[in-house]
Parts: sequence; C-alpha cells; structure tokens
Amino acid sequence: MTRYIPKDKLKEIRSLSAIDYLKNYHPDLLIKNGRTDYIHVDHDSLHFSNGKWYWWSKRKGGTSAIDYLVTVEGYTFMDACETIIDAMKISIPVITHERPKTTKPFVLPPKNETNDDVIHYLCDERMIDKEIVNYFVARGQIYQSRYYKNAVFVGFDGNKPAYAFKRSINTPMKQDHAGSNKAFSFSFTTIQSDELHVFEGAIDMLSYMTLLKINDIPFYSHNYLSLSGATAGIAAKKEADVPIALWSYLKRNDHIKKIILHLDNDDTGKRATQSIISILDETYKCVDEHPTYFKDINEKLVFAKMDQQRKEKC
Repeated sequence: MTRYIPKDKLKEIRSLSAIDYLKNYHPDLLIKNGRTDYIHVDHDSLHFSNGKWYWWSKRKGGTSAIDYLVTVEGYTFMDACETIIDAMKISIPVITHERPKTTKPFVLPPKNETNDDVIHYLCDERMIDKEIVNYFVARGQIYQSRYYKNAVFVGFDGNKPAYAFKRSINTPMKQDHAGSNKAFSFSFTTIQSDELHVFEGAIDMLSYMTLLKINDIPFYSHNYLSLSGATAGIAAKKEADVPIALWSYLKRNDHIKKIILHLDNDDTGKRATQSIISILDETYKCVDEHPTYFKDINEKLVFAKMDQQRKEKC
C-alpha cells in the first residue's frame, strides 16, 4: 500500500525544527551546553543552536526534525514524517526557537577602583608584557574585580559583554561568571589576518602575544581565542567535537582560513587538539603547535624571560 501525506500536513511537519521536536517529545535526549545551546545525550558532538543542529563527528547538519530523524536516528523519510505526525496527535508542539525566552541581561562582576593587583600578577608573576595587558585593560577585556580581587577576562557579543572568566590571583580558583555565554569567550580579532591562534586560557593567549613581541612581531597581527578551559570536556568525549567557543567564533568570522592550536603539552591538551583537527581539517588548514618542552605557553614565556634576564646580566 502506497503511503501518502497531504501537502498541507507535509508543510506543517517540515516546519518543525529538530530542537523543538526533541524539547517537546524527547527532552531527556538533550543536555544544556550554554545559554541557548544543547548537545545530544547519546552523541557528544551533536550540537543544537539557534534552531539548527550540526553533528561534528559526522560533518552533517540540518534544521528540521525530519532531517534529524533521517540523518541521526536512521529513519526513512516516510517513517520520519509519520513519527512526527503521531507525536503531534498526542500533543501540539510548543515552538521555541523562533521566540527565545527573555533572559536577564548579563552583568559583569563589580569592578575594583584600580587594577593594580591584577596587573602585578599578570606582568610580574606571569611575565606578560605590560603594554599588552594595558591594551586589553583599555578595551575593557581585563580588569580587577571588587570582591576577592580576581582577574576578570571579558568576551563581547558585538559591543556588549557576554562572557567573563574569573581567575583568582591568590588561589587556584578559576571559573566562568554566572550567566556567561561561552560562545563569546575572551578573544582578539583582526580582519587583516586569516590565521586564528587558539589557547586553553587567556593567560596563555597573552603569553603568546608577549613571545611575539619579544621577537619584534606585532601582537595584534593575528586573531586569538581562549577556550576558557573547555579542552578537558572535549578530550573526555567519545566522539570528536569542537568547543562551543571555537565553533561560534568561526561562524562569526568567515575570514579565518588557518587554525593554529597551542593547547597544553599534556594528555588532555593533545587529545583535545586531535579531536578538533579531525573535524576542522577539511575546511581549514589546521596546525598543532603545542609547546614541546613546556607544559603550557605561559611556562614557555617565563623560561624565555628568565633566560633573557640572565643573558642581560652577563
């Protein structure tokens, strides 16, 4: 018997997004991965964002629930359509992706009157160039919090702060500020270069810029992105995946052609690097440039600075 779906009904089910299908009928399959992003409970690299989905490990994506059922669940087109129709008979789906919920505006941690302690920590202890630190302070991307005197690294969505990473200058504490959207992690962008340098954290990013300056290379000559500690989660996944900070940055900046990864010289950093490269190497020229003899970029900088000071004394 030939199965038939009326055109009006087909139009209706085609308009249902994958994220709305899952939210309405299989919410247990979604794990929140940010303010508006989700991942699939059974597939680490299957992301849902802004009404669309992309399966990084398979390099496949789409929008509709039909696309999802056919590509991810293995349904035939007709079976997918009938599955959605049957679900709609039980309850009419609530459409969410076209009408996002109103959320409170993101608020940065209160600022201290001065940035003296943070500048001392970054420049004297971490040996990052003071001109570079002051540059980001002037841009509002680095400051000292009023409480606990944490170093705060800010990411922007256009002209609005959307992300803040807090790092204690006295304890091991490191964390995202409440309400932060990791899609807008700490970064620097210039359209004058098609290279993106990627780091585990903001301090490594600033350290690399300092190393460039030591070698008379302008620190603002390339694009830079901090993953804000997302590598551990990527390395632990069964499927290859891309951190949301990198994924979102590449979507916003289509001038990027080459990605240089400077992740930590440990098992987590190396596994995360290979996971990212395995997915992005078909679209971008990807290069692994993790520090070979040091655990991270900042340790490499500290060694270089101390060596430079030793030679100056001789």
